Amino acid sequence: MSVTFSDGAIVKEDLFYNRTYYDISNNLLTAQFDGLGGLSKYSVINKWNYLEYFFNQMSFNGKVFDLHTPKKVTMVGRRMIIETETEDAYLKITQFAGDKVNAIFEEFEVTAKEDVTFENVINIELDYSSYIRNLFKDRRSFKNFARLATGFVATAIKGHKHNADEGDFITIRSRTIEDFCFDFAVSKPARPLEANRFCTNQLVAELSLKKGETGRVKIVISGGTLKDISYADVKDCYLKFDYYKQEATEYIANLACPDSCNTEFLKAYYKSLYNCSLSMYKEMGKFKGFLAGIVYQSPARTYYRDGYWTILSILPKRPDLVRNEIITLATGINKDGDCPSAVKYNFTNWWGNHYDSPSFFAIMLYDYVRTTGDHSILSEKWRGKTILDAAVKVVEKLAREEDSTGLLYKGGEYNRRDWCDNVFRQGYCTYDEVLYARALYSLAELYKGVDDSKSSSYNARWLKVKDAINKILWEPKLGYYVNYKDKNFTEDNLSIDTVIAALFGIASDEQAVSMLTKMQELLESRNNREQKAGDFGVLSVYPFYKDNKSVVLKSSWPFYYHNGGDWPYWSAVYAYAKLKYGMEYEYPLTRWFEYNLQKGNYTPVEFYAPLHKDGSLLQAWSSVGAFVLSYPDGKFFD
Repeated sequence: MSVTFSDGAIVKEDLFYNRTYYDISNNLLTAQFDGLGGLSKYSVINKWNYLEYFFNQMSFNGKVFDLHTPKKVTMVGRRMIIETETEDAYLKITQFAGDKVNAIFEEFEVTAKEDVTFENVINIELDYSSYIRNLFKDRRSFKNFARLATGFVATAIKGHKHNADEGDFITIRSRTIEDFCFDFAVSKPARPLEANRFCTNQLVAELSLKKGETGRVKIVISGGTLKDISYADVKDCYLKFDYYKQEATEYIANLACPDSCNTEFLKAYYKSLYNCSLSMYKEMGKFKGFLAGIVYQSPARTYYRDGYWTILSILPKRPDLVRNEIITLATGINKDGDCPSAVKYNFTNWWGNHYDSPSFFAIMLYDYVRTTGDHSILSEKWRGKTILDAAVKVVEKLAREEDSTGLLYKGGEYNRRDWCDNVFRQGYCTYDEVLYARALYSLAELYKGVDDSKSSSYNARWLKVKDAINKILWEPKLGYYVNYKDKNFTEDNLSIDTVIAALFGIASDEQAVSMLTKMQELLESRNNREQKAGDFGVLSVYPFYKDNKSVVLKSSWPFYYHNGGDWPYWSAVYAYAKLKYGMEYEYPLTRWFEYNLQKGNYTPVEFYAPLHKDGSLLQAWSSVGAFVLSYPDGKFFD
């Protein structure tokens, strides 16, 4: 069935029974609308998946709704609208979320062609197993086990269901295990149906309309735990239903496109991507930052590398959020300069020292300052010193990995501590070296006018590393930088992550054009006939890794993950390099989006390839394409 675009929205026309999955997120929750008026997923930051099943069963004048009826589904921001009709009525289902409240809102709008009675029966099954797994995995404490035991006893004795008549609506509240709650507010006439000792798992709402009349069924759904930030009172949410509906509309309006979005397709592309990055921004007390995606929320954490690529689309409109991200990431740096992969919500580290994280922190700080002119962030406090001191500390700690060439030498036979964490890339890795060079350059620029002697020192070091990269890792016969090499082995396949050499001032213009031309030939699947998977986007490497001992887990197979899968953020970075050098860039910028829409992925995907399972959706760093459209002159990194 067809996919079209309208004022920045993705529009899918199909038969009603075909599910249309659309992920949304706000400051607290993530959810997935199913295209049938229900939910396929629902969870809250630092918690668990709440739903096993959620079904709507609709009828008009006693006739069960025919699921072969055509529908139109419109998706944008945190909202999905489904439109369809029967012989008796027109039906419009609107599902949405507000900005900072843990509630899902649904409105069933029925316009009668003839006198009609509309009925909707909702059936749910809670995912208790997810709760138990989360309890034992992430919430182990004597206090929690005591609360769990107490909750089981209380539920066994009296159950925890509380229903109330609130005037023109009812509330249905369930207290299940411990303090886990799952509540509804539904416009009358409505009533609970089947219930068990744990919760109400079936309810019905109705409308009776005369010909020409329009009526609405309003439903508020909220799952969470009592006495913490996840709890929302469904009664209060119902009373503010129209307020939150307007909030969702205004959120969409604020996804305004830059002038470069001159087609309906590009408007939908930009809004989808910018919404993705903005949706992943979370605040939990002092923790303020961008999660990597919907599968990275328990425990909630923000990554140095994901964060860097995510903030690029945010900088033009919300630099305040980028400032918060930098301060949060700084808290993850310990006094010795150790810099992990990510920082958790409680400011503890996630997965030890990484080779790219320190560089990304310094580069992010530099890009923020030079873009906004806000030098005050440099003097923000960090462990009794400043944020600038933090950037110096992590880069100098990383510098201990230098050898006499000035390059970092990744020691250890099984070293996979950078973005490509399913590949052992020991020795000199072009990606890590280029980032390190850019970090040195960033410090040189940040110290200009502050301490010119330090600026000069860092500039000299940057030039030394730049020269070493070109002497050791550039391969003239291939026309590009090798992936990595050590004393005994060279992986000379072409890796998409080396494209940053063309953006960060490492490659000469001649080298950059040579490398980008090779990427066009080998990595753009439309041109590479040897790879046999068809025209699906941009391969992350080609040829595939030649030593099976160097790849692990998902990257073990060709086309999968780091071994040739398309990563939309890298495709967009590559597109920006081609834009900079006046080459055709639309294919790498948008092919992944077109391809995934045809697959039914309506929010930015983490990675994908034709032969394997897709990565997660609503992936924050896959928003880099929105950055490309925001800086169409190709000069952002100059």
